[in-house]
Amino acid sequence: PGTVKVVTRKDGKEVMTKEIHTAGAPAQIRLTADRIRISADGNDLSFVTAEVLDKDGNLCPNADNRIDFSVEGKAFIAGTDNGNQISLENFKSPHRKAFYGKCLAVLQNNGEKGNIRLRASSAGIEEAVIKLQSR
Repeated sequence: PGTVKVVTRKDGKEVMTKEIHTAGAPAQIRLTADRIRISADGNDLSFVTAEVLDKDGNLCPNADNRIDFSVEGKAFIAGTDNGNQISLENFKSPHRKAFYGKCLAVLQNNGEKGNIRLRASSAGIEEAVIKLQSR
């Protein structure tokens, strides 16, 4: 892994600094939900992005790990996707290969109020869990 650092200056004074880090080997998964609270109406959705990261938390843009999703509680996996137009994977499948280091699980409420836990795992890397709620 390496780092590219750019420093902008104005009139000799540093104005802004930006660093970009290249990623190491895949080591962990990060889950981020667009919403952690969804309506308990049986229709509401939460879109949860899974990102494959190295040990330092950098996105691994070349990662194509298979991510296995499982859910506990008041929701089910309505679908998965990764943005790859030529993928032949079933949208209803509980697993998806990462595309440029990312994929998506769509959770749908089952009509009941309560807690939801989504787990994402992949062989050889640390799994992730995110907690959501239906109200």
